[in-house]
Amino acid sequence: MPLSRNPEICAAELDGEMCLFNPENAEYLNLNGTGSSIWNLLDAPAELEELICNLQARYAVDAETCRHETEAFVAEALKRGMLTEAQPA
Repeated sequence: MPLSRNPEICAAELDGEMCLFNPENAEYLNLNGTGSSIWNLLDAPAELEELICNLQARYAVDAETCRHETEAFVAEALKRGMLTEAQPA
């Protein structure tokens, strides 16, 4: 299922990193460079595999590490309500 940004999240870029605010639970989250890349890649809904391929093309990282780190980030972002699973059209 495609992933997308939660449209309720307020986001701002500060010094190359994204700062997110979830007004539903008043939680802030600062994303590092890779997390910011994932957030930016999700400007439109995307499958996890698309994210992994794009990140591997951007960063010098092996496939296993990229998959593990991306899956961990996505799981945490879903848990915190920063990302959602997009509903098919």
